[in-house]
Amino acid sequence: MDAVSVSLAGMNAATLGVAVVANNVANANSKDYKAKRVDFQEVSGGGVKPSGLHESDETVLAGGSNVDLTTEFTSLLAFADSYKINAKVLELQKERLGTVLDMKA
Repeated sequence: MDAVSVSLAGMNAATLGVAVVANNVANANSKDYKAKRVDFQEVSGGGVKPSGLHESDETVLAGGSNVDLTTEFTSLLAFADSYKINAKVLELQKERLGTVLDMKA
């Protein structure tokens, strides 16, 4: 897998992670809601892909949910950083390709 594909896979994974966090935060006050976590697996040749979604094992509060906002915002920051890093790699690949094309012109 080339660097562009790996970066795009990372950006897609981060986007999915943010969507799961957003869903958890939106349902934090819903009765008996269990927070969701997305699982990822490595792809041979590089990159990641979602492998499943599971409910958090944390205890559900009586009449509430098990969403921990500290955990959710920590996850959000990690997914945001992952997205930014992969976007930067994609940008550098674009610049490198542009340089190669300029050399051939």
